Amino acid sequence: MAVALAIVRFYPEKGLALFSNIEPQTQVGSIVVADTDTSGLPGALRDAASLDGELQRLVVEDIRIGIGAAAVEGDTVTVDYVGSTQDGVQFDNSYQRGEPFTFTLGERKVIPGWEQGILGMRTGGQRVLVVPADLAYGDYQVGPIKAGSTLVFAVELLAIE
Repeated sequence: MAVALAIVRFYPEKGLALFSNIEPQTQVGSIVVADTDTSGLPGALRDAASLDGELQRLVVEDIRIGIGAAAVEGDTVTVDYVGSTQDGVQFDNSYQRGEPFTFTLGERKVIPGWEQGILGMRTGGQRVLVVPADLAYGDYQVGPIKAGSTLVFAVELLAIE
């Protein structure tokens, strides 16, 4: 049975991305992961899950395509984002802090899932990244994020330099 992970909504007029736990019956715009049966999952998630439902690779879902040049390695990018564990517990939110995050792609200052998942985004683009543990923090606990956790990020690319 597919288990609902989180619903992601971008509100252009407010500039927010929100996560909340949802039931499978109400999964409008949701991201889901498999428990054991992957047949009801969107193709990208189904293809990324092992037979036991564990996420095996990064899943990238564009919510809105931005404009201009695509982000490439060496570009300095500025993003707003919301980070959540796969059970929907939010651990970080740049919108709430009022501080977008800036980093250079390829410098390995962020988790590999971000390095790979933000490549190709365009300014104004919004994307959901479902990041398996091996492309996040692996076997290490980081703050409230338990070792071996799959992470979900709603990312909005604000600028490319």
